[in-house]
Amino acid sequence: QRPDPPRLTRRRLILDMTWGTSPSWCDAFADTSMHARSVATPRSWLPQFTLVVLLVLSGCDADGGDDATAAGPTGTPSVSLEGPTWARSSEPAPGAPLEGIVVTARFEDGTMSGESGCNTYTTSYEVDGTSLTIGSEIAGTRRACPPAETAVERAYLQRLPQVSAYRISGGTLTLLNGDEALLRYDATIAAEAIPGDWIVTSYFSGDAITSVLGGVDMTTTFAALDVAGNTGCNTFSGPYQVEGDEITIGRLASTMAACPTEELQRQETDFLAALRLATTFRVTGNRLDLLRPGDTIAATFVRA
Repeated sequence: QRPDPPRLTRRRLILDMTWGTSPSWCDAFADTSMHARSVATPRSWLPQFTLVVLLVLSGCDADGGDDATAAGPTGTPSVSLEGPTWARSSEPAPGAPLEGIVVTARFEDGTMSGESGCNTYTTSYEVDGTSLTIGSEIAGTRRACPPAETAVERAYLQRLPQVSAYRISGGTLTLLNGDEALLRYDATIAAEAIPGDWIVTSYFSGDAITSVLGGVDMTTTFAALDVAGNTGCNTFSGPYQVEGDEITIGRLASTMAACPTEELQRQETDFLAALRLATTFRVTGNRLDLLRPGDTIAATFVRA
């Protein structure tokens, strides 16, 4: 009797891997010294081997690293806690009607600051992964505020020390106490927020921040590449450039009509000079601040 024919087999490669000292497994995979030996295995093993290799390699980026920034559904990297100006949203309920009242937060190098509804505030914070602790010693200005702003401010500042964690989803920041959402903010991306029509509220006059004279409408419009406006006496225009939160306003040209009073003439001169002093800016809710070096005011605006 003749013996049964041998079963069909396929030779496979077993990879003996000697790992290098690369900082990540993707680098190690790329740096591996591979030694092959041949063993018998069923024919069905080959496509499984191919699938495993593809899955392994798909975990590494083109440079062999595994530190790529997480991206959202559109491929845009997630916003980080530090950097943006966060404008508070009306949900969850802020403890008092928020309509028209600006509340903001900025996180930078252990210091949290912003506008609390009427005054500005500053405190400390610590981050450990997604854990967030906000200091209970909160300093702030002491301006007298209308009742609505006072109610919002009090409720907001009371919630900050209760925060124990944070979550960022897209452009939304949620501050949590356990699983409870205490505060929610939307990221303000400065370059996207500055275009539009603005009404001037104050400006640097050389030695002080001066409010616009009563009865005078001073306006400024930021378009894609140009800034233009009305000083109350003349119109002006010129180029500007934004990179991140930095701004450069170029030489401004204006019409030459004489202002009716010396006060208006001085206001126009000081305002146009203040625009050229701006080096950074921030947009918080419906407010725009152009800032001089040292984070001091060049001019302030509200959205028209």
